[in-house]
Amino acid sequence: MIAKRNWTVFCSEIAGGVLHSLPDRVEGVMTLFLRDLARRGGAAIDAGLPPPGKPRDTKGIEWSVSVDDLDACVEYVVMADIKELYIEDIVWTG
Repeated sequence: MIAKRNWTVFCSEIAGGVLHSLPDRVEGVMTLFLRDLARRGGAAIDAGLPPPGKPRDTKGIEWSVSVDDLDACVEYVVMADIKELYIEDIVWTG
């Protein structure tokens, strides 16, 4: 098996439903945010640092990060063994 070099994001059915229900412009901005979250978060984790946001547990696996420009919040789980951020939920107040 070839190891993944880059981190990715994967949305749960709930998060994907929210993402695709957003207005087109907002969906585009959120998609770019998630892509950047994988890049920045993965780089931080690889360097031994915490990923963006605030921890939701004591083990540093579950996180919540605000998307200030969109008045949104993304809840995610770090799956370090497969280099993936699993997006559990997206809350948008717009």
